[in-house]
Amino acid sequence: MGSALVWAAIPHNSDGVVFQVRVIRGLQRFHIPRRALEEAFDLAPHASDARQLELFYQHKTLILRQAMRKRPIAGADTTALQTADFTTGVEAGRGATAYLSEAPESQASI
Repeated sequence: MGSALVWAAIPHNSDGVVFQVRVIRGLQRFHIPRRALEEAFDLAPHASDARQLELFYQHKTLILRQAMRKRPIAGADTTALQTADFTTGVEAGRGATAYLSEAPESQASI
C-alpha cells in the first residue's frame, strides 16, 4: 500500500510509543499514548517501556492501519492516536458501539 514503518521508540517520559511511517508525500510521525495502549490493547498500568514497545509490535498491523486512516498524507506535526481510533464507528444493533476484536470486552462500557 506504499506505507511502511520507519522506526518506533518510547518517548523520554515513557508515555506510549512514538513511531514514523512512510506515507503519501513523505514521512508522518504518530504518537499512541500509554492510556490508549492500556484501554485498547490491555496494557498493564505500570508496564515497562519494553512491554509498551512489545505490545506496539504485537498490534502493529492494526495500529499502522488506523494511523494511515487518520493521516494518509504527511504533515509537519505529530498525529496522536487515541483509544477511540481503535473502535469501529459502526453502531451495532441496539445502539451499542461495536469494538474491534483486539479491544478487551471489559472496555465496552467506555
